[in-house]
Parts: sequence; structure tokens; C-alpha cells
Amino acid sequence: MLSDMESEADARSQPAALQSDRAALAERLVQPWWWDVAFGVLVAGFLGSYSSRSIWVILAAVVVFAVGVRALVAVYQRITGTWWDASKVGPVQERVRAALRRLLVGYFALLGLGAAAEFLLDVRGAMVVAGVVMGVAAGWSSRWVTRIYVAGLRAGS
Repeated sequence: MLSDMESEADARSQPAALQSDRAALAERLVQPWWWDVAFGVLVAGFLGSYSSRSIWVILAAVVVFAVGVRALVAVYQRITGTWWDASKVGPVQERVRAALRRLLVGYFALLGLGAAAEFLLDVRGAMVVAGVVMGVAAGWSSRWVTRIYVAGLRAGS
């Protein structure tokens, strides 16, 4: 049986061990930089395909996008051993949800502008430009949301 002093010392060391485990988990959850780049390229390619104005090209882009995203999820799960959604779990979920709401407003506004230019004003290639901008934003925001989540895990808040 542990003495009172040993029990007390053990109880004091547990928060430090928990913080250490939380920090290790946080580091493990950060995807490699190329994951965000690949995600951005997939978004840009899919949205840019609308400039082709060909249903076959757009359908092919949908398939490539879906398969690509599924492959990225599988790679992430193999690298980290898990999958997380910071908008549903974790210490900073409200911060992440608020950030995602703001980002979605911007994405839909840009999508609307690109589509209006492409299809209403007949500016060929407008959806390619909008797709590239949105692809860069998607890759950047993926990294940004991960950093918010990781910082929250490290801080335990």
C-alpha cells in the first residue's frame, strides 16, 4: 500500500503527465504541409472545371475530387492513427465553428462572384481564377483550423 506522501506525490504528477500526453497528441494531429497543398489543389481543380462548361469534365472533376479527398483522409488516418473534427470535439470547438462560419461566407461569396462572371458575364476562365483562390484559401484554412485545435489541446482550454 502506498503511503500518504507517495499518494500525494503521485496525485501531483498526474496533471503534468496529462499535459505531456495532451501536447504529444496535439503534435501527432498536425498533418504534413503537403496534405493542405493537395487539398487546395483538389478544390481548385474541381471548381476550375466549371470553366470547361462540359458536363463530362465536371463529372470527372467530381470523381477526382471525391477520390482525392478520400485518399487524403486515409493517408491522414494512417499517419496519425485517428481522424478528428474540431467543430464537433475538443477544447476550442466554438472558436473553430465561428472561424468556419466566417470562412464559408467568404467561400460562397467568391463562388457566387466567379460563377456570375463566368456564366452571366461570359468571362471565360473566371471559375478557374475563383477555384485557384478558393483552393489556396482551403489549404490555408485547413492548416489554420488545425493550429487552433492543436493550440487548444496544448493549453487544455
